[in-house]
Amino acid sequence: MTLAAWRLTFRLHRFEAFALVVLAFVLTGLAFLVAARLDSIGFTGVCIDRTGTRPLPVLCEALGQKFYDQVNREASPVQSFVAIVPYIAATLLGVAIVGREIERGTARLAWSLAPSRRAWFLARLIPIAVLLAVVTFVLGIAADRLLAASQPDLDIANAFSGFGSRGVVLAARVLFVFALAVVIGSVMGRLMPAVIVAAVVAWFGISGGERVHNEILQRETVVVQQEAVGSGDMQFDQRFQLPDGRLIGWEEMQQLDPPIGDNWQPKYPLVALIIPGARYRQVEAREVGALGGGMLVAFVVAALVVARRRPA
Repeated sequence: MTLAAWRLTFRLHRFEAFALVVLAFVLTGLAFLVAARLDSIGFTGVCIDRTGTRPLPVLCEALGQKFYDQVNREASPVQSFVAIVPYIAATLLGVAIVGREIERGTARLAWSLAPSRRAWFLARLIPIAVLLAVVTFVLGIAADRLLAASQPDLDIANAFSGFGSRGVVLAARVLFVFALAVVIGSVMGRLMPAVIVAAVVAWFGISGGERVHNEILQRETVVVQQEAVGSGDMQFDQRFQLPDGRLIGWEEMQQLDPPIGDNWQPKYPLVALIIPGARYRQVEAREVGALGGGMLVAFVVAALVVARRRPA
């Protein structure tokens, strides 16, 4: 692929590409700025005790009020935009890769001049995919930095907090949505209908993927005492553990004879079913691999559609 092909592709999508780069630059800058402002307050992990078992320094209450107020006013909006903007860009850019050429009627000429439709498709696809991958990866790093500042007791390398909206998983999900949008744009050949359909399909695709992944994770949970649950762990459920090791819920607990206990206080220990935060990188790699496989399949489907369809 020549440099001229890259330049032509970016010229065709200059508005969307420029808007994406500018927004990403602004959001990244805001994320690091807000993170620095949160750090400057001095509210550290020393002031956080999720178990309620140790005394906190006297200044923690005042620092905590200021800290969490700033998290709500500044960090939360930036985190929301970082999580939303890449998906919008991926949808708009994806449907335009092929759909815009078909809708404008320029596909016939472009396909007749190109060495092959596959070469034309790759020349349009690869530059935008690379741009989107780089931009979303940078945004994922910014989201990691902001999360670390917003939860100072968290080791984000071993924590599931914000899973899917930060780091490399954010980039992988956005590229998966981009691939779906490319397919839909290739099939429909009209921008606005394709954008609407792609948004709906992407929502179901990401939501369905999350549900399937959670089903897999639920079968991999380990049982720990409730007070042993860490801030970075992913907790799925709570159960009561009987002396024989069986786990039961509240309804089964109430049916035991004798009843649940004095003053409705459980007489058996409460345990949690979790995925330990130490497994974050493993789970992250698995999700990225699955999304990458889905993305490649979508690109192959889009290439087949381009190779077989008639220009409008």
